[in-house]
Amino acid sequence: MNREKLRGRFVVGMSIFFLSALLVLPHAAWCEYPERQIRLIVGMDPGGPADLLARAAAIGVQKYLGKQLILENRGGGGGALAHAQVAIAKPDGYTLCTTNNTALIDMALMQKVPYKPLKSFTSVAAYCIGENTALVVKPDSPLKNFNDFKDYAKKNPGKFKYSTPGVGSGLHVAMEVVGHKDGLQLVHVPHKGSAPAMTALLGGHVDAASAGSQWVNYAKGGQVRPLVSYARQRVPDYPDLPTLKELGYDFVHDLLAIVIGPAGLPADVVKKMETAFKMATETAEFKTVLANVGRDPFYCTGAELDRHLKERWVKTEKQFKDAGIIKEAATEPY
Repeated sequence: MNREKLRGRFVVGMSIFFLSALLVLPHAAWCEYPERQIRLIVGMDPGGPADLLARAAAIGVQKYLGKQLILENRGGGGGALAHAQVAIAKPDGYTLCTTNNTALIDMALMQKVPYKPLKSFTSVAAYCIGENTALVVKPDSPLKNFNDFKDYAKKNPGKFKYSTPGVGSGLHVAMEVVGHKDGLQLVHVPHKGSAPAMTALLGGHVDAASAGSQWVNYAKGGQVRPLVSYARQRVPDYPDLPTLKELGYDFVHDLLAIVIGPAGLPADVVKKMETAFKMATETAEFKTVLANVGRDPFYCTGAELDRHLKERWVKTEKQFKDAGIIKEAATEPY
């Protein structure tokens, strides 16, 4: 009798198990990421190249995923405010951040930030590159070339004001490298993105702008004049414009637009977003904006981006110490 009862209980138990499995498995299939809209924090204020590129990429990402991306601009601190928000977000793939490699690495070397650049995040992808950045002035400026700028800054210590997208941005670092090598006392005026930094120059609030790649369009429109480029090679449309590298400065501004998430993002989420951003870079909308803001095509996976960021930390920390910009890193990377 006891044996029959045990057998009956076993059969009932197994029946419940299999019925539960039939209910759970289809539900798991329905829950494939993403189930809902995704929050994409943009590390700059609206209107600049970073914002325009993020919005263009979002169009392609949304088409691939079939879910909406809600873009949220969090300028300030050279990207630190945006990074801090994503660092404390739940690692479920519904809060991501688009920023750049210099904002994530260079700034943390120069000033203390509330996260660990190489520990607090999961690398997702890089989706374009920009090198054609430059120091620019208004057309009516008495400074006609880079030597004019240096002569003026030497004769007028603490008076030359320049704008940038923020503290620790690559465009800030470029001027720090020049200032330390030549002993110049320059006045840095940081802003919350490239657009307001350029507006400050056009409005006559600063003497120059250490400008992102959008300077080319402003120059073609007769609104600014470049003094020196931060690119690896001379800008094709400005063959007479020298680069910092050829003038003897150990600096090239290789700006990657990147996507990061909180530490601990599941591998399937990373893979899905890698593919989504790869597809986005191939859309007509993205290619048009890419050309308009002077950036170049580039893509790499999360694993490749992770290696780049680690290598950049080591290289940039040494460069900053050698140039006298820092004595020690302001933030621990891990």
